[in-house]
Amino acid sequence: MGESMRFLVEFASAGLPAWWLVDDGGRVIAWSGTTFGSLAIADQAAHSFRVEPDGREYRMHSGGGDTWRWTAWDGTGERVAVSGRWFGSEAEARHSALGVDDLAGAAIGP
Repeated sequence: MGESMRFLVEFASAGLPAWWLVDDGGRVIAWSGTTFGSLAIADQAAHSFRVEPDGREYRMHSGGGDTWRWTAWDGTGERVAVSGRWFGSEAEARHSALGVDDLAGAAIGP
């Protein structure tokens, strides 16, 4: 993942704003995992994810079979992000989670 990352804050298919961390190829690395009441709130949530990694916990979840994803939780127990894709193993999901804070911290965006 030597590509540069950027945050997108825009309207999701549900018509409400969310944020996504994407690479130069347009692949989603992480997303907010929820929608927000306004673009400003979604922008602030993306900014917080980028600059406030301390106390964050990553949990691995099975989607059944050989599919895994991670979710990120802040120190207050609030879910703040979800992996942008499913992985073929728990180890792959964990590896992705371990690197996402650095990717987000170096990303262009809010």
